[in-house]
Amino acid sequence: EGYTRPNPLVGAVVVRDGEVIAEGYHARYGGPHAEALALTRAGEGAKGADLYVNLEPCAHWGKTPPCADRIIAAGIRRVIVATRDPNPLVNGKGLERLRAAGVEVVEGILREEAERLNEVFFHWIRTKRPFVSLKLAMSLDGRIATKAGDSRWITGQRARRRVHELRRAHAAVLVGVGTVLADDPQLTVREVEGPQPLRIVLDSRGRTPPGAKVLGKGAETLIATCTMPQGVEEALRASGARIERFPARAGRVDLAALLPWLGERGI
Repeated sequence: EGYTRPNPLVGAVVVRDGEVIAEGYHARYGGPHAEALALTRAGEGAKGADLYVNLEPCAHWGKTPPCADRIIAAGIRRVIVATRDPNPLVNGKGLERLRAAGVEVVEGILREEAERLNEVFFHWIRTKRPFVSLKLAMSLDGRIATKAGDSRWITGQRARRRVHELRRAHAAVLVGVGTVLADDPQLTVREVEGPQPLRIVLDSRGRTPPGAKVLGKGAETLIATCTMPQGVEEALRASGARIERFPARAGRVDLAALLPWLGERGI
């Protein structure tokens, strides 16, 4: 999780006479696609075999050649696809190319599971906005802090590990400046291995301390603001932060402006 973004999660299996002869998955952005890797491992055994894949093979050149062409060249007899790729560069074009080359195509096997696997990618590619997950620790009576704002850990090690898994899986972690001032979090992935998300702080007036842990090494930090004194901005930039200004709504950073901005940048 996390390594392929902004690409989707894809796995492929080559099957001959009911036996799996090769497998492959897209391990990281810019690396071989699942189909190409599975076909390389299958070698000559791919000729006349079936290929199972959870997402429609691509038909365009990107960082790697088109997977549809690779499938045709390998002599695959039939391709079983769980769901189409909503990316406008693909979206049916890969299946059309396969069918035009005489490859049998079966669609819709385990479609719901495949769509759930890539719900983050599907949301982003269709809306150009980030898929937003809310993480909070809440007591049985629906509270996250006392009336005075005091709080303490109410979760255990398993829950904290899950938080780091979520950070790994998401392209960014966003908090308000109030959380920075109260908790001084790092917002990095530490309990598990994985890529670091972009750290985003909503700070409409520039209250983030230059020594805050969220500005520490290990991950990039974006401070989204509306207005900020020049001296504060210079200090935060010197601490490694990137500062971006957005329109205000009710005195706070307008999320309706921030989210599309992030989506345009692959978040």
